[in-house]
Amino acid sequence: MSIGHIEYASLNGTHIFKIVGEVRAHGCISLDKLLNRMDQSEQVVGAIVDLTETTFIDSTVLGILAKLGLKLMSNHHIQAVMLSTNPDITTLANSMGLNQVFVILNYCGTSDVCTKALVDENVTHSTMLKTVLEAHRTLMQLNESNQNMFEPLVKQLQKEQAYVQPEAYNSKV
Repeated sequence: MSIGHIEYASLNGTHIFKIVGEVRAHGCISLDKLLNRMDQSEQVVGAIVDLTETTFIDSTVLGILAKLGLKLMSNHHIQAVMLSTNPDITTLANSMGLNQVFVILNYCGTSDVCTKALVDENVTHSTMLKTVLEAHRTLMQLNESNQNMFEPLVKQLQKEQAYVQPEAYNSKV
């Protein structure tokens, strides 16, 4: 379970995502749902991902962020900004290839932003499995290193998904 949380705010088409504390897969389901709703919006002019208060993020969260960056580039022709003050978090983001879809800045200013925490409600095993699988597939798209690193996990998650949701698996084959 997550010790941290994700906050969100939007103003005039600029979307702000703030990841606070230690956030793992379970803590990013609502973020994934929000990205899907945001993808339908025509009023997207920018996005900022604030990692200045992030102490840990797992590969699923990184995959969801990669999904955000990729969708903004392909659907809205926007390169999002990522703010980070923690060298370990910055190195992790760069090593996963997020610098291909974000402008990553070492931010030293104030982080006072009026965001509200995203709340995950009714997270099912199936929803969690789908989110984790999509996040890692997205990371695999960024570079060959990620492809090699996450391919065994993705294959295992696909097997589990086929077991949990055989009709979903059969429709993708």
